[in-house]
Amino acid sequence: MQTLKTKTLEWHHFIKPSANDLKWLQTHIQLHSLVGDELTRVTLRPRVDRYDDYLYVVLHFPIFNEREKKTYAREVDFILTKGELITVTHDSVQPLEEFFKRCMNERSSAEAFASRSPAHLFFYILKELYTFALRELDHIQEHINKIEERVFASEQEEEAVIEDLSFIRRDIIDFRRTLKPQQVALETLAVQGGILFGPASKPFFQELIGEYHKVWNLLENSKEATDALYENNATVLSIKQNESMRILSIMAFVTFPLVLFAQLFSMATVSTPIIGHRYDFWIIVAIMLLAVAGMFMIFKRKKWL
Repeated sequence: MQTLKTKTLEWHHFIKPSANDLKWLQTHIQLHSLVGDELTRVTLRPRVDRYDDYLYVVLHFPIFNEREKKTYAREVDFILTKGELITVTHDSVQPLEEFFKRCMNERSSAEAFASRSPAHLFFYILKELYTFALRELDHIQEHINKIEERVFASEQEEEAVIEDLSFIRRDIIDFRRTLKPQQVALETLAVQGGILFGPASKPFFQELIGEYHKVWNLLENSKEATDALYENNATVLSIKQNESMRILSIMAFVTFPLVLFAQLFSMATVSTPIIGHRYDFWIIVAIMLLAVAGMFMIFKRKKWL
């Protein structure tokens, strides 16, 4: 456990809390048994529960793992009383830990963020987490812009572009899966937080919904751009494949009659037309060339070439 103390509040931060940590929490603020049980395991969906003198909030935030090149939903549990804020994480949440260290080490940050009430500190923590999510989406947008240049380049590798787009789409799907359920939780929080901390705190809880929508709108823009690029690139790839198939079909259609024609004249029969004449070879070659020219004229007229 790490603790930040100011004149107006205390912030207790737990990372992978031990049994002793949970026991301390249980006795320190008299947690409900259901809340204590929730803190021991990962919760799959956001929630906001109000008890007599505290709020229990569970939210998830998308954190990109650079080593695995994948976005994971990291859970943060909040317990808000009128004099304390408790945060619990089951995995490392980089922006939250950096914010806590900044408040611990920088007096100006502690005065700016932790000098009023736990509700205000809670607001600044969530704002920091949403800002971090915006920065991650900015990186995704940079990748989308680079891929867009490749999609509309004169020479491109469509398969490689589709593979890169697939990774970005996976990140966007993970972002959406993590953030989408939060809207209802934040709306509930705006109501319950205003009841517990008074009308003066309600604008801060309302503004959190606005911070959420900033992230969600940028996420939707990235999704639409990625989907459009994916469809455009897939269409170009499909057109090129169809062009290759069309050329192969024309070649097969041209060569098949010629092979059949050559096989007919190679038959060991008693009497074969043209065979035996002085210029029989050249006559057969000329007939084949005329047949090819005739077929190409038909293809041109049908606009197959």
